[in-house]
Amino acid sequence: MSNLGGSSRVVSILTLGSRCTGLLRDAVFARSFGVGGAADIFFLAFQIPNLFRRLFGEGALSAAFLPMYAERHQQDRLSGARFAAAGISAGIALLTVVIALLELVLFSLHPKGEHPALAVELLQIVLPYAPMVCLVALLGAVLQVRGRFAPTAAAPAILNVALVVGVLTGPAGDPTARMHSASWAVLVAGVLQVLWSVAVLGDQPFAKPNRKAWDEAKILAKRAVPVGMGLSVLQVNILTDTLLASWPALFGATIFGFVYPLEEGANTALSLASRLYQFPLGVFGIAVATAAFPRLSQTKDQPQEFQDTLRTALGMALFVGLPASIGLCVVATPMVRAVFEGGLFSASDAPRVARLLWTYGPGIWAMSCVHVLVRACYAKGDRRGPVRIGMAVVGTNLLLNLILIWTPLQEAALGLTTSVGAAIQCVWLSRRLGARFAGVLGIVASTAIMLPCILGISWVLCDTAPWVRALAIVTTGAIVFATAARYLASEVWSAWTKGS
Repeated sequence: MSNLGGSSRVVSILTLGSRCTGLLRDAVFARSFGVGGAADIFFLAFQIPNLFRRLFGEGALSAAFLPMYAERHQQDRLSGARFAAAGISAGIALLTVVIALLELVLFSLHPKGEHPALAVELLQIVLPYAPMVCLVALLGAVLQVRGRFAPTAAAPAILNVALVVGVLTGPAGDPTARMHSASWAVLVAGVLQVLWSVAVLGDQPFAKPNRKAWDEAKILAKRAVPVGMGLSVLQVNILTDTLLASWPALFGATIFGFVYPLEEGANTALSLASRLYQFPLGVFGIAVATAAFPRLSQTKDQPQEFQDTLRTALGMALFVGLPASIGLCVVATPMVRAVFEGGLFSASDAPRVARLLWTYGPGIWAMSCVHVLVRACYAKGDRRGPVRIGMAVVGTNLLLNLILIWTPLQEAALGLTTSVGAAIQCVWLSRRLGARFAGVLGIVASTAIMLPCILGISWVLCDTAPWVRALAIVTTGAIVFATAARYLASEVWSAWTKGS
């Protein structure tokens, strides 16, 4: 457990850099494409390879692969190198075949209408990125077992920079042409990310697989399916939200003869809001889970050490997730205006994105903890439990979505159901593992002290520039919470700051 805090900080710092380039990317997107039907299609197409990355690269394959590789690497490095070569080769080969079949399907389609045709064109370009980014994630798992978290955490910055360059070098005044330019930039970024990961691995991390390694790769494939189902809950929820929000752009303003409750631009607003709430989630919540996973896998047969690591990891996830949940709701409007407003993104578009943040924000703490809890289950070899819980949450989310989008909540219902589903999954998994959270009372108390302070700053600065107001709220919240937590949640504070 001694390296958990330090590893988490390394991942967090480098992820912070990549997330900042991600914010820059989406700020360029918002100003270049605005909020409308064509932008909905672009974000839909961009979501698909990201879904493959999260489901397979960072989900099913990586989460099933890492514990098996960690065990073999610890016992016999040659055996681990052979298994890594077999497992990664088989996984990427299978995924490449799936992508090739999807490409054939897309080439056979000839949709009518500007937006459906654009969706097919963009998907044809970006889909080959999926196996490349999954390969990067699996190579990253090898590095993580070796205690090297930095290279993989920094890799997304390559994609974000490539996309910014792709959009800005596209034809001025032609958003559709810029979308095509950005899509080709995705492929270039994929090649660069693979080359970066291979260069970092360096000294022959793989060996020629033998029969035993290929047999173990088959076991990996069997484990990857339930693992992926358990880890995919949030991603499947995001996909269903994306499809529901993209309906007007793809199929028009009606459904089965009824007026559809969402308008064009809903998916764009959803995507931009997702970028903002996933900022603290990725920088801190997923960073903790990433750093804790190898340690959880290595202590699976040592109950006390396992529970100590899990307790600390959950406390660290909650330490950032809870104040981020509250703070994001307060800073939503000025943050959206400061980051996105300008160009084709007008002041009237900001309330749509901010409204979604008010419903996504309350779930950040749960999403952060779920990443840790699911990985803890898989580290212990429990693959069925997270699947059953995950499927129940997906079904609940979809049902609530189909009901609540017809209420005055409209597109904001998509954020609310995601937050509710994450909270249910967090509580359910915690009970299954008998998990405890380090410093929970102190974290709650520190957040309670922070809230009136940031509300006061927001009210005092209500007439200032959005970036001034947003920066003041975030800075005040961070200082007040950190000061309070240093005394009220000293155990978790120590884990973050001293790596213990």
